[in-house]
Amino acid sequence: MLLEISKELFYKTFPHQQNPFLKEEFITLNSNKVDRVVYLVQNSNKPAIGLIAGIKNSTLVSHFSAPFGGFLYRHENIYTSEMEKFVDELKKYIININCNLLYLNFAPSIYGISFNSKMIAILLKKQFTTEVLDLTNWVDLNSFAFRFNQRNSREYYNQALRHELEFIKLTTEDSKKQAYDLISANRKRNNRPMYMTFNNLLDTGKLWPIDFFGIFDLEKKILASGIFYQFSDNIVYAAFWGDNERGRPKRAMDFLSFNLWSYYKNMGFSYIDLGISTENGGIINEGLLRFKETHEAQTELKYTLCWHNN
Repeated sequence: MLLEISKELFYKTFPHQQNPFLKEEFITLNSNKVDRVVYLVQNSNKPAIGLIAGIKNSTLVSHFSAPFGGFLYRHENIYTSEMEKFVDELKKYIININCNLLYLNFAPSIYGISFNSKMIAILLKKQFTTEVLDLTNWVDLNSFAFRFNQRNSREYYNQALRHELEFIKLTTEDSKKQAYDLISANRKRNNRPMYMTFNNLLDTGKLWPIDFFGIFDLEKKILASGIFYQFSDNIVYAAFWGDNERGRPKRAMDFLSFNLWSYYKNMGFSYIDLGISTENGGIINEGLLRFKETHEAQTELKYTLCWHNN
Protein backbone atom coordinates (compact mmCIF):
# COMPACT_ATOMS: atom_id res chain seq x y z
CA MET A 1 0.00 0.00 0.00
CA LEU A 2 1.20 3.51 -0.79
CA LEU A 3 1.11 6.12 1.92
CA GLU A 4 0.46 9.83 1.63
CA ILE A 5 2.94 11.56 3.88
CA SER A 6 3.67 15.16 4.75
CA LYS A 7 5.81 17.33 2.53
CA GLU A 8 8.34 17.70 5.34
CA LEU A 9 8.72 13.95 5.88
CA PHE A 10 8.86 13.29 2.14
CA TYR A 11 11.80 15.61 1.57
CA LYS A 12 13.53 14.26 4.64
CA THR A 13 13.14 10.79 3.09
CA PHE A 14 14.36 11.97 -0.33
CA PRO A 15 16.85 14.78 0.31
CA HIS A 16 18.20 14.49 -3.27
CA GLN A 17 15.81 15.26 -6.13
CA GLN A 18 16.57 13.87 -9.58
CA ASN A 19 15.57 17.10 -11.31
CA PRO A 20 14.94 20.65 -10.04
CA PHE A 21 11.24 20.61 -10.94
CA LEU A 22 10.86 18.18 -8.02
CA LYS A 23 12.45 20.50 -5.49
CA GLU A 24 10.32 21.49 -2.51
CA GLU A 25 10.47 25.21 -3.29
CA PHE A 26 9.30 24.73 -6.90
CA ILE A 27 6.43 22.45 -5.85
CA THR A 28 5.34 24.96 -3.21
CA LEU A 29 5.52 27.88 -5.67
CA ASN A 30 3.23 26.09 -8.13
CA SER A 31 0.95 24.16 -5.78
CA ASN A 32 -1.94 26.58 -6.42
CA LYS A 33 -2.25 25.14 -9.96
CA VAL A 34 -3.84 21.95 -8.65
CA ASP A 35 -6.46 21.11 -6.03
CA ARG A 36 -4.00 19.11 -3.97
CA VAL A 37 -0.38 17.94 -4.04
CA VAL A 38 0.27 14.42 -2.77
CA TYR A 39 3.55 12.90 -1.61
CA LEU A 40 3.49 9.12 -2.03
CA VAL A 41 5.86 6.48 -0.67
CA GLN A 42 5.90 2.76 -0.02
CA ASN A 43 4.69 1.56 3.36
CA SER A 44 8.21 0.82 4.54
CA ASN A 45 10.65 1.95 7.17
CA LYS A 46 13.04 3.03 4.41
CA PRO A 47 11.06 3.80 1.24
CA ALA A 48 13.23 3.54 -1.87
CA ILE A 49 10.76 5.14 -4.31
CA GLY A 50 8.54 8.18 -4.03
CA LEU A 51 6.23 10.20 -6.26
CA ILE A 52 5.06 13.81 -6.11
CA ALA A 53 1.88 14.51 -8.06
CA GLY A 54 -0.94 17.00 -8.31
CA ILE A 55 -4.66 16.19 -8.33
CA LYS A 56 -7.09 18.20 -10.45
CA ASN A 57 -10.29 17.27 -12.28
CA SER A 58 -10.03 13.65 -11.11
CA THR A 59 -6.59 13.35 -12.68
CA LEU A 60 -3.26 12.66 -10.98
CA VAL A 61 -0.35 14.30 -12.81
CA SER A 62 3.41 14.35 -12.34
CA HIS A 63 4.49 16.98 -13.20
CA PHE A 64 1.55 19.37 -12.92
CA SER A 65 3.48 22.57 -13.71
CA ALA A 66 6.69 21.70 -15.55
CA PRO A 67 7.94 19.89 -18.67
CA PHE A 68 8.75 16.80 -16.65
CA GLY A 69 8.36 15.38 -13.17
CA GLY A 70 8.76 11.75 -12.36
CA PHE A 71 9.77 9.55 -9.48
CA LEU A 72 12.25 10.16 -6.71
CA TYR A 73 14.48 7.30 -5.67
CA ARG A 74 17.34 6.60 -3.32
CA HIS A 75 19.60 5.04 -5.95
CA GLU A 76 19.55 3.91 -9.58
CA ASN A 77 19.97 0.16 -9.05
CA ILE A 78 16.62 -0.60 -7.43
CA TYR A 79 15.28 -4.10 -8.14
CA THR A 80 12.69 -4.12 -10.92
CA SER A 81 10.46 -6.32 -8.74
CA GLU A 82 10.34 -3.52 -6.16
CA MET A 83 9.51 -1.01 -8.89
CA GLU A 84 6.72 -3.26 -10.22
CA LYS A 85 5.25 -3.48 -6.74
CA PHE A 86 5.24 0.33 -6.47
CA VAL A 87 3.39 0.61 -9.79
CA ASP A 88 0.80 -1.97 -8.73
CA GLU A 89 0.22 -0.06 -5.49
CA LEU A 90 0.04 3.22 -7.41
CA LYS A 91 -2.78 1.87 -9.57
CA LYS A 92 -4.65 0.74 -6.45
CA TYR A 93 -4.15 4.19 -4.95
CA ILE A 94 -5.67 5.82 -8.06
CA ILE A 95 -8.71 3.55 -7.74
CA ASN A 96 -9.10 4.24 -4.01
CA ILE A 97 -9.11 8.03 -4.42
CA ASN A 98 -11.54 7.83 -7.38
CA CYS A 99 -9.21 9.40 -9.92
CA ASN A 100 -9.88 8.59 -13.56
CA LEU A 101 -6.46 9.26 -15.07
CA LEU A 102 -2.78 9.15 -14.17
CA TYR A 103 -0.16 11.02 -16.23
CA LEU A 104 3.57 10.58 -15.72
CA ASN A 105 5.99 12.89 -17.53
CA PHE A 106 9.58 11.62 -17.69
CA ALA A 107 12.78 13.68 -17.82
CA PRO A 108 15.49 13.29 -20.49
CA SER A 109 18.27 10.80 -19.84
CA ILE A 110 20.78 13.47 -18.78
CA TYR A 111 18.90 13.67 -15.46
CA GLY A 112 19.29 9.93 -14.85
CA ILE A 113 18.86 7.06 -17.27
CA SER A 114 18.83 3.68 -15.49
CA PHE A 115 15.85 4.09 -13.17
CA ASN A 116 13.67 5.87 -15.74
CA SER A 117 14.42 3.31 -18.45
CA LYS A 118 13.42 0.47 -16.15
CA MET A 119 10.33 2.31 -14.94
CA ILE A 120 9.10 3.13 -18.45
CA ALA A 121 9.46 -0.54 -19.44
CA ILE A 122 7.54 -1.62 -16.34
CA LEU A 123 4.74 0.91 -16.87
CA LEU A 124 4.25 -0.23 -20.46
CA LYS A 125 4.13 -3.81 -19.22
CA LYS A 126 1.48 -2.75 -16.67
CA GLN A 127 -0.94 -1.46 -19.33
CA PHE A 128 0.17 2.17 -19.28
CA THR A 129 -0.10 3.76 -22.70
CA THR A 130 2.12 6.25 -24.53
CA GLU A 131 -0.06 9.34 -24.32
CA VAL A 132 2.58 11.63 -25.85
CA LEU A 133 5.88 10.70 -27.45
CA ASP A 134 8.01 13.81 -27.74
CA LEU A 135 11.44 14.39 -29.24
CA THR A 136 13.72 16.28 -26.89
CA ASN A 137 17.22 17.66 -27.40
CA TRP A 138 20.33 18.36 -25.40
CA VAL A 139 23.89 19.49 -26.09
CA ASP A 140 26.88 17.64 -24.65
CA LEU A 141 29.24 20.48 -23.82
CA ASN A 142 32.03 18.03 -23.08
CA SER A 143 32.09 17.29 -26.82
CA PHE A 144 31.75 20.90 -27.93
CA ALA A 145 35.13 22.16 -29.18
CA PHE A 146 34.12 25.81 -29.68
CA ARG A 147 33.26 24.99 -33.27
CA PHE A 148 30.10 23.84 -35.06
CA ASN A 149 30.62 20.50 -36.80
CA GLN A 150 28.00 21.24 -39.46
CA ARG A 151 29.47 23.24 -42.34
CA ASN A 152 26.31 25.31 -42.93
CA SER A 153 26.18 26.24 -39.25
CA ARG A 154 29.77 27.41 -39.35
CA GLU A 155 28.99 29.54 -42.40
CA TYR A 156 25.91 31.06 -40.76
CA TYR A 157 27.96 31.86 -37.66
CA ASN A 158 30.59 33.52 -39.83
CA GLN A 159 27.85 35.56 -41.50
CA ALA A 160 26.76 36.73 -38.05
CA LEU A 161 30.35 37.75 -37.29
CA ARG A 162 30.40 39.86 -40.44
CA HIS A 163 27.35 41.71 -39.12
CA GLU A 164 29.37 42.51 -35.98
CA LEU A 165 26.72 41.24 -33.60
CA GLU A 166 27.20 41.43 -29.85
CA PHE A 167 26.36 38.81 -27.21
CA ILE A 168 25.41 40.39 -23.88
CA LYS A 169 24.35 38.92 -20.55
CA LEU A 170 21.49 41.09 -19.34
CA THR A 171 21.44 42.23 -15.74
CA THR A 172 18.84 44.99 -15.35
CA GLU A 173 15.15 44.25 -14.99
CA ASP A 174 14.31 46.44 -18.01
CA SER A 175 16.78 44.59 -20.25
CA LYS A 176 15.50 41.22 -19.02
CA LYS A 177 11.94 42.31 -19.79
CA GLN A 178 13.10 43.31 -23.28
CA ALA A 179 14.49 39.80 -23.78
CA TYR A 180 11.25 38.27 -22.50
CA ASP A 181 9.10 40.44 -24.76
CA LEU A 182 11.10 39.44 -27.84
CA ILE A 183 10.60 35.75 -27.08
CA SER A 184 6.92 36.25 -26.29
CA ALA A 185 6.41 37.96 -29.66
CA ASN A 186 8.35 35.18 -31.39
CA ARG A 187 6.16 32.49 -29.87
CA LYS A 188 2.98 34.40 -30.70
CA ARG A 189 4.15 34.75 -34.30
CA ASN A 190 4.74 30.99 -34.49
CA ASN A 191 1.47 30.08 -32.70
CA ARG A 192 3.32 28.67 -29.70
CA PRO A 193 2.00 29.46 -26.22
CA MET A 194 4.02 31.40 -23.63
CA TYR A 195 3.37 29.52 -20.43
CA MET A 196 5.01 31.96 -18.03
CA THR A 197 4.63 35.66 -17.40
CA PHE A 198 7.67 37.82 -16.77
CA ASN A 199 6.75 37.93 -13.07
CA ASN A 200 6.52 34.11 -13.03
CA LEU A 201 10.13 34.04 -14.25
CA LEU A 202 11.25 36.50 -11.59
CA ASP A 203 9.59 34.33 -8.92
CA THR A 204 11.24 31.20 -10.30
CA GLY A 205 14.55 33.06 -10.26
CA LYS A 206 14.38 32.98 -6.47
CA LEU A 207 14.72 29.18 -6.62
CA TRP A 208 17.75 28.86 -8.92
CA PRO A 209 19.89 31.23 -11.02
CA ILE A 210 18.24 32.40 -14.26
CA ASP A 211 20.38 33.93 -16.99
CA PHE A 212 19.04 36.39 -19.56
CA PHE A 213 20.98 37.02 -22.78
CA GLY A 214 20.54 39.27 -25.78
CA ILE A 215 22.06 39.55 -29.24
CA PHE A 216 22.40 43.14 -30.46
CA ASP A 217 23.42 44.71 -33.76
CA LEU A 218 25.55 47.78 -34.37
CA GLU A 219 22.51 50.01 -33.83
CA LYS A 220 22.04 48.43 -30.37
CA LYS A 221 18.79 46.83 -31.51
CA ILE A 222 17.97 43.48 -29.95
CA LEU A 223 17.81 40.64 -32.49
CA ALA A 224 17.53 37.49 -30.36
CA SER A 225 17.39 36.52 -26.72
CA GLY A 226 17.59 33.53 -24.42
CA ILE A 227 16.43 32.73 -20.89
CA PHE A 228 18.29 29.82 -19.30
CA TYR A 229 18.04 28.10 -15.90
CA GLN A 230 21.18 27.00 -14.09
CA PHE A 231 19.67 23.78 -12.79
CA SER A 232 22.71 22.22 -11.15
CA ASP A 233 26.48 22.08 -11.29
CA ASN A 234 26.34 20.38 -14.68
CA ILE A 235 22.97 21.04 -16.41
CA VAL A 236 21.55 24.25 -17.87
CA TYR A 237 17.95 24.33 -19.10
CA ALA A 238 16.77 26.44 -22.04
CA ALA A 239 13.53 27.86 -20.69
CA PHE A 240 12.92 30.17 -23.67
CA TRP A 241 14.89 31.47 -26.65
CA GLY A 242 14.15 32.98 -30.03
CA ASP A 243 14.77 35.76 -32.53
CA ASN A 244 12.82 38.49 -34.30
CA GLU A 245 12.39 39.34 -37.96
CA ARG A 246 15.31 41.77 -37.83
CA GLY A 247 17.63 39.11 -36.41
CA ARG A 248 16.86 36.26 -38.79
CA PRO A 249 18.75 37.51 -41.89
CA LYS A 250 21.70 38.42 -39.67
CA ARG A 251 21.88 34.85 -38.31
CA ALA A 252 21.26 35.98 -34.76
CA MET A 253 20.20 32.52 -33.53
CA ASP A 254 23.37 30.92 -34.87
CA PHE A 255 25.37 33.59 -33.07
CA LEU A 256 23.33 33.15 -29.89
CA SER A 257 23.78 29.36 -29.93
CA PHE A 258 27.54 29.47 -30.39
CA ASN A 259 27.98 32.02 -27.61
CA LEU A 260 25.66 30.17 -25.22
CA TRP A 261 27.45 26.85 -25.74
CA SER A 262 30.81 28.59 -25.25
CA TYR A 263 29.64 30.56 -22.20
CA TYR A 264 28.32 27.55 -20.32
CA LYS A 265 31.21 25.28 -21.31
CA ASN A 266 33.62 27.87 -19.92
CA MET A 267 31.57 27.90 -16.71
CA GLY A 268 32.08 24.16 -16.35
CA PHE A 269 28.62 22.87 -17.25
CA SER A 270 28.29 19.51 -19.01
CA TYR A 271 24.87 19.71 -20.69
CA ILE A 272 22.35 22.19 -22.05
CA ASP A 273 18.82 20.80 -22.07
CA LEU A 274 17.12 22.42 -25.08
CA GLY A 275 13.69 20.95 -24.40
CA ILE A 276 11.27 19.33 -26.81
CA SER A 277 11.01 19.85 -30.57
CA THR A 278 7.43 18.62 -30.76
CA GLU A 279 4.11 20.39 -30.34
CA ASN A 280 0.43 19.65 -29.83
CA GLY A 281 0.78 16.11 -28.61
CA GLY A 282 3.94 14.96 -30.34
CA ILE A 283 3.82 16.66 -33.76
CA ILE A 284 7.42 17.22 -34.84
CA ASN A 285 8.51 20.80 -35.46
CA GLU A 286 10.91 19.89 -38.25
CA GLY A 287 12.52 23.32 -38.55
CA LEU A 288 13.20 23.58 -34.82
CA LEU A 289 14.53 20.03 -34.66
CA ARG A 290 16.78 20.61 -37.66
CA PHE A 291 18.17 23.80 -36.14
CA LYS A 292 19.05 22.06 -32.87
CA GLU A 293 20.60 19.03 -34.52
CA THR A 294 22.78 21.15 -36.81
CA HIS A 295 24.01 23.07 -33.77
CA GLU A 296 25.43 20.07 -31.87
CA ALA A 297 22.24 18.80 -30.18
CA GLN A 298 21.40 15.14 -29.64
CA THR A 299 17.82 13.89 -30.02
CA GLU A 300 16.04 11.34 -27.86
CA LEU A 301 12.52 10.21 -27.01
CA LYS A 302 10.73 11.81 -24.07
CA TYR A 303 7.83 9.83 -22.65
CA THR A 304 4.48 10.84 -21.20
CA LEU A 305 2.67 7.71 -20.03
CA CYS A 306 -0.96 7.42 -19.00
CA TRP A 307 -3.15 4.95 -17.16
CA HIS A 308 -6.94 5.04 -17.39
CA ASN A 309 -8.90 3.82 -14.40
CA ASN A 310 -11.81 2.13 -16.12
